[in-house]
Amino acid sequence: MSPAYCYLLALHVKRQKAPNMTKTFECSHGGVVCGANIEGESEEEVLAKAVEHAKSAHGVDLTQAKTLARYAQSLIRDKA
Repeated sequence: MSPAYCYLLALHVKRQKAPNMTKTFECSHGGVVCGANIEGESEEEVLAKAVEHAKSAHGVDLTQAKTLARYAQSLIRDKA
């Protein structure tokens, strides 16, 4: 194989969508004393669950606190 072909093949493989990986969010990663561990198939699903959890467990409405919502979104990780 030529180097150019190998390069193009590597780019193609890199661009392919990675297999779905479970996403996770933990309040404790944001400095909140809470044992909640929220999981979902996508970042959007986890964020929706985290918004509901924040409201019901902590009395925080993340839909009204955009900075906190962005911070919570930044704490979403791929499950190891």
